[in-house]
Amino acid sequence: MNASLYFQQFLHALGEWAVSFGVAFWMSSGWRQEPPPFVVRLVKHPQRFWLAIAFGIAPPILGALLWPLLLRLYQTYGLSAQMPISYLLSAVYGVLLGLAASCCAAPAGAEEPFRPARAAGVSAALIIAFYLFGSFVYTPLLHAGVEIVLAIVILVVARACLGGSAAPLAASTIAAARGSTTVALLIGFLPSALLLAAIGVATTAQLSRQESNTLLVICSVVSVVCCFGASIVLFTRKTGGAIAGGIVLLLMNAFIAFFFGCCAALNS
Repeated sequence: MNASLYFQQFLHALGEWAVSFGVAFWMSSGWRQEPPPFVVRLVKHPQRFWLAIAFGIAPPILGALLWPLLLRLYQTYGLSAQMPISYLLSAVYGVLLGLAASCCAAPAGAEEPFRPARAAGVSAALIIAFYLFGSFVYTPLLHAGVEIVLAIVILVVARACLGGSAAPLAASTIAAARGSTTVALLIGFLPSALLLAAIGVATTAQLSRQESNTLLVICSVVSVVCCFGASIVLFTRKTGGAIAGGIVLLLMNAFIAFFFGCCAALNS
């Protein structure tokens, strides 16, 4: 990949982040309006975390579905079609990622202020991960799969770190504790799902050594993050069952991360 393509990727990433930051800033300006705009009501929805997941995985799914059509257009019309279409798609992806980051970084209660810097940080993490890891995978479906996994991991970890709750502010402490446990379990069992998916991909898809090595490294990094993220959330519950579950997930995910790392080392 030459320098001009790297520069084009940088411009696309910067444009997507600028659009996503604009969405977050617009969200903060209308956060306390009465009546709030439709998009603000959407971000205030009690199940907004699942909306964040949906918006976050929408760009890779849309890209995979549009790739055959875009490839035909690029082959027919060349650079004259590629430039405007690619930047238009970057703007669409920026809107979707901005909505995902806003839903993820929204405060627990409608009375609290919406901080666009948090949403901008989440969208920046998504965009950097997409361009950093996704650029090493050249198969469209595999590229989309990598970005979907990255989006889910980043949004789950960001939501857990921000400490917000998808429930209304008046929810009970028991409901909040159950919500944190659910997030911890989702994070904790994600490496196991990655392991099963990796076995399925290895037996069905014909990947090059570079693509398989990239996937193994990504799975190893994700497993390490989940290894500590899930256990820390469970340890904060300070109950015997939660601590025992955190230790079990810590050992299991550490083994899975070690397994992925060894496979990547042997493959390289």
